Amino acid sequence: MSSPSHDAILQSARRLFGERGYRGVTVRDIAADAGISAALVMKLFLSKEKLFAAAQPDESLLTDLDVPTSELGRALVFRVLMRRERGTQEPWAMIPFAVQDAPDPETARSEIRERYLTAVARVIGDTSPGRRKAATVIALMTGFGETFRTLGLFDHWEFDDLVAHFGAIIQAQIDAVAPPAPTP
Repeated sequence: MSSPSHDAILQSARRLFGERGYRGVTVRDIAADAGISAALVMKLFLSKEKLFAAAQPDESLLTDLDVPTSELGRALVFRVLMRRERGTQEPWAMIPFAVQDAPDPETARSEIRERYLTAVARVIGDTSPGRRKAATVIALMTGFGETFRTLGLFDHWEFDDLVAHFGAIIQAQIDAVAPPAPTP
């Protein structure tokens, strides 16, 4: 069960870890940003490592999409752009940080990889060996989220044009998923 303090800590942790990485943030930084004491952070999360784990990108950003599969690419891109406009955390952009800067990068890589592959494959219906189309969608969305945030490659695009253009690229991978063979 979460509380306002718990939620404030996670929000601050996600933003700060996303901006500075694990090693660049202290529990005191997070506490100050959340407007609470470092002691409360430790009481609720027990350690910086456990807080980092709790603040990782969440594949649930896929579960509440209420659009037909034929519009999923546009919906995913639209959400990245809306989070950017609102100045909120971009989960796709945080994936590289979550792995590279984790206290145990290999474990983080394995866990995040499996969570995202499972979630994306389920949403797009990818049952192929290695979930190749799901992997491609993840790569495209992670690249889009990170380059949009870091490099500003699309800053001069019109919002709707970018949704249509990049959404079509993502959608092509989603549409390429072969429908499952009918059971006899």
